[in-house]
Amino acid sequence: MMTFDTILSRLVSVVGIATGAAYIPQASRIWKRRSSDDVSIVTYTLFLGGQLIYLVYGIRIQQWPLIIGMAANIAGSIAVIGSALRFRGR
Repeated sequence: MMTFDTILSRLVSVVGIATGAAYIPQASRIWKRRSSDDVSIVTYTLFLGGQLIYLVYGIRIQQWPLIIGMAANIAGSIAVIGSALRFRGR
């Protein structure tokens, strides 16, 4: 039988990956429209800053669920920021 902590850590990993995947529709929309004029790069950059802090914290306390989740979120933020910069002002 799995303990509560085991279930919780797995759930944190799944939720972290799912929230990282939540950035895909925004990045995809930018690429389809070839425009990012309605996307706030500042907002996504602030998200990225917070995610980096959480990633460092997860590494520091050696918590893989947090590391996995933040890595997925960082990838999503970078995808949106990169897409937005690529198509800014076109």
